[in-house]
Amino acid sequence: MPFLPFSYISSLRRELDGTDAEVSTWGCDNYDTVYTSPTYACNHFQGAVVRITSADEAAIVVRFATCHGVPLAVKNGGCSTSGASTTHGGIVLDLSYLRRVHIHRECRLVIAQGGALWEDIDVASVQHGLAVVGSTLNKIGAAGTTLGGGYGWLTGQYGLAIDNILWARMILADGSIVTASGGQHQDLFWAIGGAGQSFGVAVELGFRAYKQENPVFAGTLLFSADVLPGIVKFANQFESINNGKQGLCFGFNMPPSMRQCSILVALFFNGDEAAGERFFSPLISLGPISNDMQMIPYDGVNAMLSVLHALPRHWSLGSFNIARPIDDSNGSRKSLKGSNVTLPLDIGFVQLIYNKFDEMLKEFPQARQSLLLFEIIPNTQITKVPNESTAFASRGPYYNVSSLFKWHEANLDERIHSCQRNMMEYIGD
Repeated sequence: MPFLPFSYISSLRRELDGTDAEVSTWGCDNYDTVYTSPTYACNHFQGAVVRITSADEAAIVVRFATCHGVPLAVKNGGCSTSGASTTHGGIVLDLSYLRRVHIHRECRLVIAQGGALWEDIDVASVQHGLAVVGSTLNKIGAAGTTLGGGYGWLTGQYGLAIDNILWARMILADGSIVTASGGQHQDLFWAIGGAGQSFGVAVELGFRAYKQENPVFAGTLLFSADVLPGIVKFANQFESINNGKQGLCFGFNMPPSMRQCSILVALFFNGDEAAGERFFSPLISLGPISNDMQMIPYDGVNAMLSVLHALPRHWSLGSFNIARPIDDSNGSRKSLKGSNVTLPLDIGFVQLIYNKFDEMLKEFPQARQSLLLFEIIPNTQITKVPNESTAFASRGPYYNVSSLFKWHEANLDERIHSCQRNMMEYIGD
């Protein structure tokens, strides 16, 4: 089916008649500005985008797509590395209105709707002295990243996000709504624990939460390229010196005032400032160009690397429903891809990656906002879980490498995608 026929759109609207769901199609006032902005390696025109406000509405859309053989994509945060949150000519089920987060402090339980971002969960949880293992970015969808694994700053202490799911309320292909957990629909619960988002639509997740009443020592350091060997040396020692309460990310970007890539380092220490400074003293002593390390509430940690420039917001309520614009960066073209490495890192290898990235940004100055990042998050708790316990296939001595390429000109799409693909394939070889 190349593009959703108008007759199908009319039928879908009739099935949703009387609900609060919004159906946007080609020609609608907000379709061009909201839905056709190319994001995360995609440049698709959807046949219809349906913003639902309840699980029952979502079930109607899923059942309709199945019955009519219409391609269906689910959009949570819209940050899929493969472009799975959009489809050309099919239906996008937009969960953006399902962002409520409920906190049960006494039993350390956080319940999040399927459209919640990590920011929603972080902000809600910290008001009650709790935290959930989540992503290192707070502007991306919680459900999508969790079902793929879910690495976060607390992974060193508590494992992956999937290791802390208590249940998931799922809509299956036939439109039925089931709750998957360790006690029911166990095969589905096993599958969504790391095998991706293709087994159904997650409209609610129950997370195990942990006490996090203290602020943390965290922030970023910016270095000139000549100290890269010292940073790699510290990264290579990280496995043997951390106790799970620390995290390190380092990578390359090009601030507007600089003519070549700098080294960006993001640090996390779940403890007090003095202990954190001692632990990271080998890095701090390298003489950063800038240093914004400080004690911050936990809900600010996942904003350190947020590519959408998170704005901290605080409430003191028992539930949260944060309404935000769907995309506050319309016009920017973004492609997010990942790979992985093992330690120790060879300095010559890392230097070569730096050189390739620096050359790419000099060739395409329009992509200066791009970032390549090595994420050295402790994996001891990850490897404690047997491989067969979940569908997650990377429980080993692996560390993620993420690349976010950003530009604006459509005529650069093919060349920049090619540069990114070649670079990430080289890292993964």
